[in-house]
Amino acid sequence: MADSQALALFLRRIEPALALSFTEAQRDAIDLHFGMRYRARHLIDWRWRISFPFSRFYIVLLAGREPR
Repeated sequence: MADSQALALFLRRIEPALALSFTEAQRDAIDLHFGMRYRARHLIDWRWRISFPFSRFYIVLLAGREPR
């Protein structure tokens, strides 16, 4: 499996010997966990939070080129 950008960034931030010690299964698990934390770039990326006394909500508007 090719390393994702998220996994590559994580591995660069830790000790090189430790980064080389991960098995493929461990790298896949790390990629799954941390990969979800990185957002793709969009032409429009607006995010709003709305707070009411009884609850909070969020609204997201994303727009960009369809890569498929």
